[in-house]
Amino acid sequence: MSENKEKQEVELKTITLKKLLLDNKAFPLKIPDYQRIYSWEEKQVKRLLNDVHQYTSKPYHMGTIILHKRNSGEYDIVDGQQRLVTLTLLLLKLGEGENISLADQTFYSEEAHQYIAYNKWLIENFSKEIEAEKLIENVQFSVLILSSKNLDLAYTFFTANSSRGKSLSDYDLLKSHHLRFILLPEQAEHVAGRWDNLIRQSDNQNQDKALARTFELCLFRLRQWMRKREWNDNEKRKVKNHFEAAAIIPKIPPFGEQFNFYESIQGGTHFFAFAEHFIERYKEFKETIPYKQLHQYLNWEKHWWYRDVMEALLFAYYLKFGRQYFCDACLLINKHVAQHRYETSRAYLKSILKHVSHSEIVMMIDQATSPTFFLAELKTATDKFQIPEDLGGTRKKFKKHLNTIEKQLEPFVEINQIHHGSK
Repeated sequence: MSENKEKQEVELKTITLKKLLLDNKAFPLKIPDYQRIYSWEEKQVKRLLNDVHQYTSKPYHMGTIILHKRNSGEYDIVDGQQRLVTLTLLLLKLGEGENISLADQTFYSEEAHQYIAYNKWLIENFSKEIEAEKLIENVQFSVLILSSKNLDLAYTFFTANSSRGKSLSDYDLLKSHHLRFILLPEQAEHVAGRWDNLIRQSDNQNQDKALARTFELCLFRLRQWMRKREWNDNEKRKVKNHFEAAAIIPKIPPFGEQFNFYESIQGGTHFFAFAEHFIERYKEFKETIPYKQLHQYLNWEKHWWYRDVMEALLFAYYLKFGRQYFCDACLLINKHVAQHRYETSRAYLKSILKHVSHSEIVMMIDQATSPTFFLAELKTATDKFQIPEDLGGTRKKFKKHLNTIEKQLEPFVEINQIHHGSK
């Protein structure tokens, strides 16, 4: 980037709260789709209120705000949303919110509505008096204005400046990362909105919801097992780092949308299509009887560690063969994974994940051209297993739960020779 072009695209100004929030003609502010939700907690709101009360008798600097000027003339808030929304709530309380563009913003997240309602209450009950005139005239910011027509610069600043306050999830950062590959602003806004809906529906990174279970507990593990890789399940940002765009050769563009779970991740629109495809398949998968049985009976005493890997393997089968012999596949997968529990006095997640990797079940599924070949191969392996007769404690309870699942699935099993081995 040349020096002149850089000056055109980045501008730093000192701007008062009055001009930034109350002058809609100067700064019509918007919260872009790639931003995280409003989520300031009590201690952060009280700190801001105390600072305002204590220091605004004279000019007071309240940090840096980063804005991205769009072609429409509106300004997206890249960094500073939490402070500006909180100050907007305060100005509304002081009767100064008539011309604030942020007051008209729609927050779709129920979590954001809860934070806003509670923070309104905090502001209403703040015992110290704040003078509106001093607040408006004396609070000022260093405002970095990005005027780049390409959104890439804004996303770069967004990612680099999002470490303060409530941390971003892997899914927030993946959205920012992949939007950088989309050159058309209208297309970027469209896919960002769809991704934002997925985040809202799944409470962002709640591991009981479709987004996190699809990516972290199924796709991530299946992709690692497919490559015979080991990983630290507690590694920070493992999902974000893994699902960023794969390296490419610049002269050869990527093409094709196979939607295989193990394919390289293409940056931009392909990633969002890839994500929506697998989340929709996962939602279908959640409605199957085997899935519901696993979640009904394996929710206690670390049984869920085994349940989650059974679920991931069964999801791989579902992606390949749908519901053909689905209950049969579930029983065989359960038996293979359960053998680790029967042979291990103390279970650790790392050893469970390694056991599944060594089983090569993911590759069996991928290489099988028909369910019969996969089922026969896995049955050959599980027929060699011997369940110890002296099981006790947690292992005995685990076996009892699997026996219950087997009995529930028996009416749906199509191959009589497949049994869990409960006799």
